[in-house]
Amino acid sequence: MLLTAGEKEAGQREPVQEICLRSSACRMIRKILYSLLVTVLFLAIAGQPAAAHTAGEMGIAADQYDQGIPVYWPYHAVLMAAGFTGLLAGTLVVRFSRKAGRFRTHKILQTTGAGAMAAGLAVAVFMVSLSSAPHLRYFHDQLGAGIVILVLVTLVIGYALLQHQAGPGIRADHRRIGWLAIVLMAVNIVLGITMMTMVLAQ
Repeated sequence: MLLTAGEKEAGQREPVQEICLRSSACRMIRKILYSLLVTVLFLAIAGQPAAAHTAGEMGIAADQYDQGIPVYWPYHAVLMAAGFTGLLAGTLVVRFSRKAGRFRTHKILQTTGAGAMAAGLAVAVFMVSLSSAPHLRYFHDQLGAGIVILVLVTLVIGYALLQHQAGPGIRADHRRIGWLAIVLMAVNIVLGITMMTMVLAQ
């Protein structure tokens, strides 16, 4: 059976329309998920103030507590600030630079920033353990762990994009997750500064 030109054109349009519908649905699902995530984070931050984790609150002897967090928190803060700076710089370079080597610079800055952040996390675990304090007790700790996961996911996607061709949806997710990690890291830095200000003031 021979198809007319109009029927052939209609048959070719149907798969395209289906793809567009799927893409629109995927975009809508992403927007809903991001909106829910932002809402949950806002409620968590607003409902749980950055309480100071003092030795008395956790039932720890003051001399034991003073061996860890009060001594090593500056190293943690500097490494996390360096990680944040590297991640933000790498993102800005790939977004606004038009130089030929911008993707290589982006990769170096992102990897370096993630490494500094991982070192900051290691210092955090070490100093909390040295103070005999519980881990993941406060929202600052919990959010920090979530940010580490987001950064690792972003890096894995980024390195995968260097090796394999991917659609625009994956690349868009890579950008969105990266920006989300940077914004949350900025929020968590403020929370951390607030907590340590309260601790040092006591």
